Amino acid sequence: MEKLGILAIFFTLLGVSISPHPFLLIFCYIIHELGHIFMAKIVGAKTKKVKVFAFRLSIGYDQAGITYPQEILICFGGIIFNLISAATVALLPFFQGEVADFFVICNLSLAIMNLYPVSILDGGGILRATLLYLLGQEKAEKISGGVSLICAILLWLVSVYLQLVFSSNLSLLVISIVLLVQLCFSI
Repeated sequence: MEKLGILAIFFTLLGVSISPHPFLLIFCYIIHELGHIFMAKIVGAKTKKVKVFAFRLSIGYDQAGITYPQEILICFGGIIFNLISAATVALLPFFQGEVADFFVICNLSLAIMNLYPVSILDGGGILRATLLYLLGQEKAEKISGGVSLICAILLWLVSVYLQLVFSSNLSLLVISIVLLVQLCFSI
């Protein structure tokens, strides 16, 4: 597991270093995580721990008394904060230029990427909580695990294709590799 931590730090630094505005990218991640914390507070969950991984943070909260619909709301919290941040900067006239555009794109990208149904992303958490609510533990775990693996592999294949054909989207390739590695170590 210690090697995974070093790998996570390497990929995080690589991802931030290829960004034209690395501190702004980090700020967008912070906004996302604050959305989860805010939504957890709204539903009454207390934040217990925060773990840092490559391209993501894991926020542990007290799940006692938290229903599956509330868990879904917590997963949506980061996405909602990213969308609100993007809309705010895009709609206010005094935020203009390359930096503002980058901020909007980063927030929109984080929101969209986190909807992807891979278990270590918000979309995977939403899928899992929905399946647990509808199907129960055993079926939900099998289905969400299978969907996560298939979606992570598809994302990796698309990123490899884009990199080979268009020599673009190195960041998507890095993110897809990190997702696969983290998914494999979480199984």
